Amino acid sequence: MDYTIAILFGLIAFGLLFRASKREKRWLGGFGAILGIIFLIGCQIVKWQSGFFDGYNQESSEAVGNWVVLGFIILGIYLLLLINYRWIRFAWGQTPAVKWTLLFVEIVFSLFYIIAGYFLLFVLGVLYFSFAP
Repeated sequence: MDYTIAILFGLIAFGLLFRASKREKRWLGGFGAILGIIFLIGCQIVKWQSGFFDGYNQESSEAVGNWVVLGFIILGIYLLLLINYRWIRFAWGQTPAVKWTLLFVEIVFSLFYIIAGYFLLFVLGVLYFSFAP
């Protein structure tokens, strides 16, 4: 699951930086790449330390789940900030009526993004943590 999160994060971040300036690509893309690499390396270190590769047990799954959930939240916040930055930057050059319409749509999109993030966080919790005694 951690590889899936990293691949989707990379694809979405790359897509958001498609028509950005060189400076934006360097700073925003570089920061996103560092976050993605730290997430993947951290997942592998936690898996190795917890014995996840030796065999499945509940303790190792919970240790990996703690790291994956934290990384999911951090990467999700980065993507939301990147989406908001790109959207507001696009809206800034428009006429006032279009600008405020785009900003309103951006706020609604951010709310839906946060709600979808909560749902996906629940799915991650079900995958890594056992809720039944």
